[in-house]
Amino acid sequence: MKALASFIMQGRLRAVTTVAGFGAAGLIIPPLGLVASAAVALVALRLGTLQGLWVLLMASALLAGLVWVSGVQPAVGFMLGAVQWLPMLLLAHLLRQTVSWPASLLAGVAVACGGILLVHASVPDVTEMWVQTLHQILGPVFQQSGTSAADLDEALRQAAPLMTGMLAAALLMSLALALVLARYWQAQLYNPGGFADEFQRLQLGRVPALVLAGLMLGAWMTQSTLLIELSLVFLVVFFLQGIALVHGLTRQLEMHKFWLVGMYVLMVIALPQVMIMLSAFGAIDSVADFRARFARKA
Repeated sequence: MKALASFIMQGRLRAVTTVAGFGAAGLIIPPLGLVASAAVALVALRLGTLQGLWVLLMASALLAGLVWVSGVQPAVGFMLGAVQWLPMLLLAHLLRQTVSWPASLLAGVAVACGGILLVHASVPDVTEMWVQTLHQILGPVFQQSGTSAADLDEALRQAAPLMTGMLAAALLMSLALALVLARYWQAQLYNPGGFADEFQRLQLGRVPALVLAGLMLGAWMTQSTLLIELSLVFLVVFFLQGIALVHGLTRQLEMHKFWLVGMYVLMVIALPQVMIMLSAFGAIDSVADFRARFARKA
């Protein structure tokens, strides 16, 4: 990975081709799209927002040409690049200016929550919109598998009320992971060891934790799908704090790295359950500050 980061930073042309290439591959294999976003963020973190914007625009234009060859309108390809890389550029700009993970991640939370509220404010029936959209996307696949139309419609209507929130949470997760990867690359190239010290101190603070608690309590009391959707977005960033907490305590208490390996193995086996558990640990840590407590005892 360090070789790829070094390649990206050896010139604009290499950065543009890397972003466009992995962006096109990400349309087929979505995880590869994280590399494209991380490359944009790496340029912005190291060389500044204007350089990142130049790479973003040129890569979007190149992506438009690549999808045009496959029969898709160039404007669609350009928008695909711009829509996914502009928020990445914003978060990288904030991290470069503030050197604050909480500020950058909470800005992403604000954008994601704003998107959810905007959808609910502008669409009269969000659930029906998602039912129709999911029917168009998933209908042919399930029909080939022999699923009846009634069963498919019932399943989609159960998932549809939370789709806006799940999509916003997934997009925020991809942005956050790409930003983590970009910062890791930057440390590997220019500040070896700096990423671990910075990331393991991640602490979002009491106010976001109390907001999450309020949203979840309100969702439980009112059964509001909107509050559940907003909670999903906050869970993403506290999940990252939970990971940082485990890494920080493992290092602080000089525990065996087996604990870290076990955590990531459990993620592969049962990601939703582990994500909820780590998000809870992260939220509690925002109030209790376990790392500071253990440091005082030591």
